[in-house]
Amino acid sequence: MNTERSQGLDEGKMKKKPVLLGVAASLRNARWGAGSQKLLDSLADIEDEESLFSYLERESELHLENFVNAGRKDGKDFLEIYDALKKSKGDRGLSNSEIALAAALWAARNCGVEIDHLSLSEFFLPSGKVKNADLLRAKLLRADGLLLSGPVYFGDRGSLAQTFQNLICQDEEIRSHFQGKPYAGLAVGAKRNGGQETCLIYQMWDMINAGLLGLGNDSETTAQYGGTGHAGDVGTMHRDTYGLNTSMGAGRRIGSVLSLLSHEERVSDRLRVAFLILQDHEDRAYEWVSSVSEDCGESMRACIYALSDKRIMRCLACDICPTHIDVDEEYRCIIKSTNDYMGDIHRDLLYNDILIPVVMSRNDGAEVESNYQQFIERTRYLRRGDYVFSNNVVAPMVLEELGSRENMPMRIMTSMIRHHTIMTRPIVGHLHEGEILNGRQVASEFREMLEASRSIAGGRLAEVRSGLAETKYNPVGYILSADKNAEDEKRNERRVMMADRMQKYEREAEKRLAPDRVIERT
Repeated sequence: MNTERSQGLDEGKMKKKPVLLGVAASLRNARWGAGSQKLLDSLADIEDEESLFSYLERESELHLENFVNAGRKDGKDFLEIYDALKKSKGDRGLSNSEIALAAALWAARNCGVEIDHLSLSEFFLPSGKVKNADLLRAKLLRADGLLLSGPVYFGDRGSLAQTFQNLICQDEEIRSHFQGKPYAGLAVGAKRNGGQETCLIYQMWDMINAGLLGLGNDSETTAQYGGTGHAGDVGTMHRDTYGLNTSMGAGRRIGSVLSLLSHEERVSDRLRVAFLILQDHEDRAYEWVSSVSEDCGESMRACIYALSDKRIMRCLACDICPTHIDVDEEYRCIIKSTNDYMGDIHRDLLYNDILIPVVMSRNDGAEVESNYQQFIERTRYLRRGDYVFSNNVVAPMVLEELGSRENMPMRIMTSMIRHHTIMTRPIVGHLHEGEILNGRQVASEFREMLEASRSIAGGRLAEVRSGLAETKYNPVGYILSADKNAEDEKRNERRVMMADRMQKYEREAEKRLAPDRVIERT
């Protein structure tokens, strides 16, 4: 499938082949200098997953051998071993987090992107100084996307990855370069539940706040937060097939989005934006987004849905969800009560370019009307219906009273990224004594989000026209749902559903003649 994807790209309507920079953030990295290019050459020669896994196993064993020869066989302490390893050529073996990175880079390359490799320990010295800063900057400024892999420390990234994050935030040229460029992460821990997901969430949060686009896995690996590897001892990551699959899923995801962004086409009409007000107080959030959208009326066709006071019932966590396979316009949640608002809004959630969940956070939460969690739960049938929101931009908007201790921007990110979406920087308005203190910043960030979304929307429709945009939900962990999926495949129902979805997107790609802008409260 990946080979077909790379061959199916319409090269005449794309920019130069995008460059994905794989960043290795472990002090135990086995590759640097000429060894980085040797790794890239090896990955280019691998034709299938079986050969990839064999290669990763050999390199993992070579890295263990590096440790043995550096002094482990002689019983030397780790400092002596580590010093000996640093004197090697950096062209043999792969550390655990490099194994995950290599798997992800191989998968991304099969999506038609150029891959590159960067070992942070080669540039960031223990003294705090940066070695070969010009080369480091050149690699970063050449990259169109970032894939960061490293070990987990106490549920978070290592300090080497943090130093890299600081560089992106503090260097004005590098930060500017990465605005609107995609990011994905990989994390390797000593236990299966060793903090990999928290590490990935924190890294994504920092990257999107620096202006990058946040991505998780692809639909083949359940679209979560990135690659999650399990490897404690040296030379063991290759045994974690699940972790390798999630890493390849993250590689495919960022590779596909880089290809999407490489299309020259941009939507020429106004962007279709759905504001979903899920938590409010005395209509303050509604008034805020109305004002913001009025200022950008020439750029978007906006609909504002005030949902915080509507009746939205709780998700029942059905064993089979959605209830049946059908076209997207068909509401397919088991809850059919006339008192439930999700059925009423169902069609309005389809075929948007941008989804904007909106919440208001107050010091006194007792006065807030909220349907936030009920709404998030009830989008389950849309995710499991082969990712209806796939490649929609999600831009959280939060009106936050100073002193409020809610963590709503991060909660929106972690929930909505699992819909196979593209996450942008949260837009947060700071409210004090009834006044929004950072109105100019909000307006600027909103316009930046719209500009980035125009390229994404155009690329998404161009991908549809090339026949490369289909996604499929993989019910990992749900035996009954998996059996139901297999039954649907036999009856061809899923193909009919996806064909209908693609036909609608193809008509969009041909026209996108926007009607007059509408702001309506429903």
